[in-house]
Amino acid sequence: MHANRHPSLGGREAKTEAVSCAGCLFRYKFESVRRGAADPVDMADVTPAHRWPARSVCADATRADRGEICATVWPTRHLHSPMRWFDELYVWAEGFEPTPAQWSRIQLFGLQRALILLGREAAESVGVTLSYATVQLHAELIDELLQQHALVAHRLAVLLRGSLGPSTSNYRLRAFIEYLRAQQIPVGLRVTTPRLAMELDAFHLVRPEFAKILAPGAATSGAWDTLALEARFAGLSERWLIVAGLQTGAQRKRAADAGIGFGQGTAVRPAQRPKGAAGDGAPRALSLG
Repeated sequence: MHANRHPSLGGREAKTEAVSCAGCLFRYKFESVRRGAADPVDMADVTPAHRWPARSVCADATRADRGEICATVWPTRHLHSPMRWFDELYVWAEGFEPTPAQWSRIQLFGLQRALILLGREAAESVGVTLSYATVQLHAELIDELLQQHALVAHRLAVLLRGSLGPSTSNYRLRAFIEYLRAQQIPVGLRVTTPRLAMELDAFHLVRPEFAKILAPGAATSGAWDTLALEARFAGLSERWLIVAGLQTGAQRKRAADAGIGFGQGTAVRPAQRPKGAAGDGAPRALSLG
């Protein structure tokens, strides 16, 4: 089990954290909100998402003939100061149920779009999610995308997710994680189970700098204290937890009172349409070999 690595965030000034990972020292910044500055994304009037025909992303039109691939941005904000972190580019499918291969294409498409947003200076930092399966099957293509956008790739934050099983190559995943960290890309864990403690094996494998989990369903403060306790037990300070789905001011207060560092949701900042996505036309097809 790894130790907590990050000092507390506080104050209104931008801070730079130096983090040592596997003997490689990298640095990344959290920028304070600029007074009067616009956020790097535009609000949509009705649905804060950009949409593309699914067949243009998935290539294989099976199940995707009438579906859409949608993308929105969930800003990640510090719960104890006006500090901003990354804007998560959240990508999903509507109108069809993707196959595993199509899910990989959708995730790679999300990575491609995030890098394009960074290249256009439409965002300061963007978070994307990649599954263990996508990493294992398409590590070379991920590397190609990062190399094509080498000047901005360090402004990514990558969240890994999935189920660890017999088909999971721990060696390949660890090599990929260290590759990202060598490029100054923070690596986090997206917890998909109801309890953080149910993914201890994933914490031990990934050794994340941060983790994201949905807000507890219980309204009591005890549920939030348990979440913070489980994070510490997994070796991660609650100050480096992102709690998603904060819909009310009461939820946000309970998260902050429990010492949780970051939040997402309408009580923090509403979802927003990715700036610069409109008018892009059909996305460039990714060749998966």
